[in-house]
Amino acid sequence: MALGRPLRDNAFLVAAVALPLIVVAFFLVATAIPRWLVPPPAHDLLLRASGPWDQGRPRVTVEFKVRDGQVEAIVRPAAPHSYPQPAELFLFEHETMNVRKIPFDLPDLKESDDPTTVVIDALAGRRVLPQTHAPDGYRLETLRRGGSGIVGDLFGMARYDSGLVLVNRGRTVPVSVPGPYAYHYSMVAVGWVVDADR
Repeated sequence: MALGRPLRDNAFLVAAVALPLIVVAFFLVATAIPRWLVPPPAHDLLLRASGPWDQGRPRVTVEFKVRDGQVEAIVRPAAPHSYPQPAELFLFEHETMNVRKIPFDLPDLKESDDPTTVVIDALAGRRVLPQTHAPDGYRLETLRRGGSGIVGDLFGMARYDSGLVLVNRGRTVPVSVPGPYAYHYSMVAVGWVVDADR
């Protein structure tokens, strides 16, 4: 009785201390549950990036298309007096969670040349599904976050950056983009890579 009475007399104080702790614990559990229940990605993801302009590369524009499960690059001569950004391909490997560059060669076209289709040989033997969601439910999203907190927002010191993540039913998996592509150039999904026999 002697211990219970002070608690009853100071119920407001006890609630003021306990409620924030309960809310924090709730959010920690709610964040952890998707990691326990949702399995990690089961498929690789092919990404397209626009890189920095490079005077030494062919002056062409590149558009990636998926046809019958194979990735093709449609290459066109660049317009006169234009400075096209080089197109790059990257592969997010679900087993290692790493992102690596996919090599391919581009023809050097003159302004009068017709468009040329180049097959991406580095992906031979694999099939690409040109869809936003992977067969296991993951999708690519851009996560935007502030870097200076409430104080920075109040005093105009806020800085924001963004990153790529794979999302599936509350679970997020960061995609670590290499080099200058991480912050300065756009990166979008081309398709999900599966084995050729699926």
